[in-house]
Amino acid sequence: MSPEKPSFDTLCAHAGTSRNAPAIDNLPFVPPVVQSTIFQLGDSAQAEAIFSGTLPGYTYSRFGNPTVDTLAATLARLEGGAGACITASGNAAVLCAVTIALAGRSGPLVTHQDIYGGSFELLRILHEVHHVPVEWVDARDEAAWIAAVGRAGAVLLETPSNPLLRLIDVAATAAAAQPVCAPVIVDNTVATPFNQRPLALGADWVVHSTTKYLNGHSDMIGGALIGREPLSDLARRIHKNLGGTVNAFDAWLVLRGLRTFALRMAAHNRNGAAVAAWLAGHPAVTRVHYAGLPAHPQHDLARRQMQHGGALLSFELAGGEVAARRFVDRLHLIVHAVSLGGLESLVTRPAMSSHRGMSPTDRARAGVSDALIRLSVGVEAEADLLADLDQALAGL
Repeated sequence: MSPEKPSFDTLCAHAGTSRNAPAIDNLPFVPPVVQSTIFQLGDSAQAEAIFSGTLPGYTYSRFGNPTVDTLAATLARLEGGAGACITASGNAAVLCAVTIALAGRSGPLVTHQDIYGGSFELLRILHEVHHVPVEWVDARDEAAWIAAVGRAGAVLLETPSNPLLRLIDVAATAAAAQPVCAPVIVDNTVATPFNQRPLALGADWVVHSTTKYLNGHSDMIGGALIGREPLSDLARRIHKNLGGTVNAFDAWLVLRGLRTFALRMAAHNRNGAAVAAWLAGHPAVTRVHYAGLPAHPQHDLARRQMQHGGALLSFELAGGEVAARRFVDRLHLIVHAVSLGGLESLVTRPAMSSHRGMSPTDRARAGVSDALIRLSVGVEAEADLLADLDQALAGL
């Protein structure tokens, strides 16, 4: 790969750095944290030029910040997009993307029943409080999904879904949305741009919880939305005025994490595939949800639109909820905690954590049972992970 068009791994290793700046500028290679709320505006004429946009500059960190802008440019490049907004959480990114996508649209926001619990709750609030039309579809029925997309005002999908790791065909969705000009938003948090590139498949927007794999260190909360086209003035105004902008230090933490992102994802992917295969062969396990397994019902789709199955999986035990509780309580190395995408392996039961805000009926409709166990596979030694799983499953 030429220096003018570096590989993905190289882009990550140099994420946010000043490697392309002229040497005469003598800039620090690692970007500084611009931890300032305010910026000097100069005289009245210069201030007017900055506020009007005729002169590049910053006025107030909620409206723009050099560290945050560096992260935005970096993520846009990694996802193959033309612009990005950085937010204070993944949910804030979804809210911003949905608001932008529905601007001037009259059709419903089409999404699927098993979307991440936090997104489900957000959309329910928008529907119940602000009367935003939302249509929840069982995306396993491909004909029903494509038909709903064909009458949508905008589409929000997560693939693979969290925690059931179900897939939705991004290219087919984008093709169905095109005749009605419905923007397609893909939550790429679970797959990451290392394993999946939704914009290249026809999506209009990608959203992330940067808290997860992009940061990778379980020490900040943030989100991002990346557009296939350059950001419009309306998109920038919506992002600014919804108020969910991130602070400079958290943006810097994501930039730091991105420099090891490719290395971490290679280890996550390797461990994820190994753990999924091991669990699939264990007599106490009745089902493993992981698109990288050949037995997964959507494995062919996974091979078409993903580079790897990733490191998030879920599974069910023959002993049901009682066995699931005992399994979680017997783990020694794997941490019982929410979230995903950190260096450490984490386990949780979604029904009591990420999807707790859903009613039992909605959870059942989404396929999230009380016995479902979600495992975010970290970068520990494979042998250590398998040994912990083996002792926790013994006798269940």
